[in-house]
Amino acid sequence: MPHSCNNRGRAPNRNTALEYRRRVCAAMNFISQNLGRPLSLKEIAGRAFFSMFHFHRIFKAVAGETVSDFTRRLRLETAANWLVTNDDAITGIAMDCGFSSSQNLAKAFKRHFGMSPSAYRKRKNGNNNSKKENALSLRACYDINNRCARYFEKKERKKIMAEVKEMPEFNVAYVRTMGAYGNEPCAEAFRALAQWARPRGYLATGKMMSVYWDNPEVTAPENCRADACLSVPAGTAPDRRVGLQAISGGPYLACYFAVKPSGFVAAWEDAFAWLVARGYECADLPCYELYRNYPANHSKNKWKIEIYIPLKRK
Repeated sequence: MPHSCNNRGRAPNRNTALEYRRRVCAAMNFISQNLGRPLSLKEIAGRAFFSMFHFHRIFKAVAGETVSDFTRRLRLETAANWLVTNDDAITGIAMDCGFSSSQNLAKAFKRHFGMSPSAYRKRKNGNNNSKKENALSLRACYDINNRCARYFEKKERKKIMAEVKEMPEFNVAYVRTMGAYGNEPCAEAFRALAQWARPRGYLATGKMMSVYWDNPEVTAPENCRADACLSVPAGTAPDRRVGLQAISGGPYLACYFAVKPSGFVAAWEDAFAWLVARGYECADLPCYELYRNYPANHSKNKWKIEIYIPLKRK
């Protein structure tokens, strides 16, 4: 399907894409200026004037890594630079970079750089190590404009099928799961839903989808809510095995993918990168996936999925 836009959703705006980058840069600057203390995602999003709802995905679409990964990397790289530019005690450096102890710094440092902080200091060669592609430059903390440009150029080369469309409200029966979001739809929840729907004749006409309610950067993995859903006629009677709810209609960015079972996370990242690059603005509503097939029925064992991201109206 070609990219299209109608007057029901906000038109793409390159100025908005630049604004996304500017605000993510502001978030990065805020993190870099406050490495020595705990930072909540809510606080970081607020400083960049982002809603919490989609901030983590927008940040990753712009920066190429999550907020937590960026913060952790920046703390480690700042510690590495301090180790080779001054003689401060490692414990003091650990505390100044937001680690609770020198032991915690040492563990994280070895995972990232492949050696202890003291061994790194002895080498006196700064960023010249196996992780140098991620190391913090002494000349500049980061060149975010160039980094963003390279990231978007890479994403632009991907042929993502997308369009903005007005979606109807869906009445759905659902089975909720709690736990970390994974690569594939929750098989157990969908089996329970299918057992309920089959004798009622809903499987033949309903649309299968998953709705994601929580921000995995904020909510603990075990508390993240995902709903296995099947569209059903209005007025369907509730049942103790399933719940009933409405999925909001309105303008959505729809992105179309055929992915291996391991490709769901990458598809979501590509969808948000496409949205940010073109300057669309998210609405504070949950996203959802819609499934067009079962992998067993695909010649290459792929899921055909549609990702829907809610957009603000004009």
